[in-house]
Amino acid sequence: MPSEVRAGARKFASVQALNELVGVLPFAAWLGRAPSLSRKQMLMAKIQDEVGHGHVAARVAQDLGAGWESILLDYVEGRAKVHNIFHYDFESWEEFGPGLLLMNSAAIVQFQSLMQGVYLPYARALRKIEREESFHYQHALDMTHEVLHSGDRGQRRRVQEAFEVWMRRVLAYFGPPDTESLPTNPMHVAGLKPHGNDELRQRWLTRIIPVFRDLGIHVDPALVRETAPGEWEFDMPDWAEVKRVISGGGPASEQRLAWVRGVLDRNAGDLVGQRCA
Repeated sequence: MPSEVRAGARKFASVQALNELVGVLPFAAWLGRAPSLSRKQMLMAKIQDEVGHGHVAARVAQDLGAGWESILLDYVEGRAKVHNIFHYDFESWEEFGPGLLLMNSAAIVQFQSLMQGVYLPYARALRKIEREESFHYQHALDMTHEVLHSGDRGQRRRVQEAFEVWMRRVLAYFGPPDTESLPTNPMHVAGLKPHGNDELRQRWLTRIIPVFRDLGIHVDPALVRETAPGEWEFDMPDWAEVKRVISGGGPASEQRLAWVRGVLDRNAGDLVGQRCA
């Protein structure tokens, strides 16, 4: 295997493993606050799936020389970062459905692209993960539909507000514009990143905006607007602010780091105890 493919695949799998694990935390925080037993069961199943996705990606990374401990240490010591969307918490249950719907649909678009990469063990792992993400998408769609049709006026207003807040965040999830720089991107040259950020963002908008319109959500043209079939303009994220959030300046950034530090400390203590025994 060419060294650039090995290094790139290891980085992709490591970053995904980290994001899957840390990305569970905003959902786990609501497990005890779900409004019904059935919603709690569905949320627990989602959390279990996401942790499983982290383990699948970590096994790929491990085969390429990166273990769980190094992945977590890189995050704690600032060498690795998680996506901007995981630096926030959900402020209400009504925010859950729209936020998850936007996040899951974006992840599906990204995974479907990466599945076309040249490192086949990672591509096969993504096929499994992408199929399970489709269930999470349906779960989020059902949650959103339930609140819109069974909730009161205030709850429906919070769904609308959540769409507008998370749409801006997920627009940034795909990364800054890269159409001009893609041909020289090492990951693209190595065959691991088949499509650029701009193309994936356009694909995602084409898929997800009609879903929200069908739900009755108002899509403000100042936020997102279709200029031609499949061509979208949008309120460009403040990339300096996005970078600040990703670098640890988000409202939940320190909580995420503290949790991972705790995991490493507990595991280190368990290992010492095993050696003493």
